[in-house]
Amino acid sequence: MRLQRQRGFRVRAAAVGVALAGVVLAGCGEVKNTITPKKNTANQVTVVLAGPPNGLYAGIYEAQALGYFAQTDMDVHVVTPGAGQDPLSMVHGGQALLSISSEPSVLLHRNEDEPLAAVGAIVHVPLPAITIPLPKPSSSGGKAVTTTPTNIHRKTTTTSTTTTTTPTTTTVSAPDTTLWPAALQQLLSQPGAPTYDGLVVVARKGTIVEHAGLVRRFVQALAHGYRAARGDPRQAINKLVAAVPALGATRALQLATLKAALPDMFPAGAKLWGWQREAEWNTFGTWMTTHHLLSNPNAITDASTNELLQGQGV
Repeated sequence: MRLQRQRGFRVRAAAVGVALAGVVLAGCGEVKNTITPKKNTANQVTVVLAGPPNGLYAGIYEAQALGYFAQTDMDVHVVTPGAGQDPLSMVHGGQALLSISSEPSVLLHRNEDEPLAAVGAIVHVPLPAITIPLPKPSSSGGKAVTTTPTNIHRKTTTTSTTTTTTPTTTTVSAPDTTLWPAALQQLLSQPGAPTYDGLVVVARKGTIVEHAGLVRRFVQALAHGYRAARGDPRQAINKLVAAVPALGATRALQLATLKAALPDMFPAGAKLWGWQREAEWNTFGTWMTTHHLLSNPNAITDASTNELLQGQGV
């Protein structure tokens, strides 16, 4: 199937209803704020995660804690989908402005004529491809470390009389896997399956067009958050645990998760944080089409855009 080249979205120089006094674009395209917004005047932004919070989302909580969102006139609310809730359906239905999701989910929703698009990549590989070393019990205060990730790989030591099995690494399952067709789950578990972006930021196309400035400010503040998390992963996890106290019991695991994922959040050769590779989206979309998982010819074209990243677009 011959694919059309990604055309990109037309975005308005002044976003409708969201351009605020005091917000200007720096020469490099990065948004900077010159004033402190008055109470209750910041833009309300609801972001729904792909699943329960963990170390992979540390940059979001870091951006929140360090004030990167507030500095660009945003009051960001991070929510977790409930049982049976589809984060992208919440965005499409207007319950949330943005969502964290995955490349396969974006394409599946676009196949149903839902005009969604990824505006930035957080993790550039499938989440199960990230190998996370399990921390020793002593690194969590002597308490046993409980793990929510699945697919634990075990190292086995055998003697003449006993066999001891000790888990050494773990991986994180894609949180939206249960929303995928069984055929897609099975195909992706087989050797040779193509790669895809495991976590991306998603918005409605209408939001991108009508509120480009707001989405741009969010994505660029998020980039600051992830760069801060790369600079000091331990601090980022502390901020994550402060926002989600239930993760305190797995603090060491969350830190190990973030550290293991950082190379895939900032891959070598990437033009800038969040950059999505059009060729990779086309390849993966074509693969899904070949396996009869996509039938809509519009599912792939314009499924992602880099126009709202730092220094891009208008």
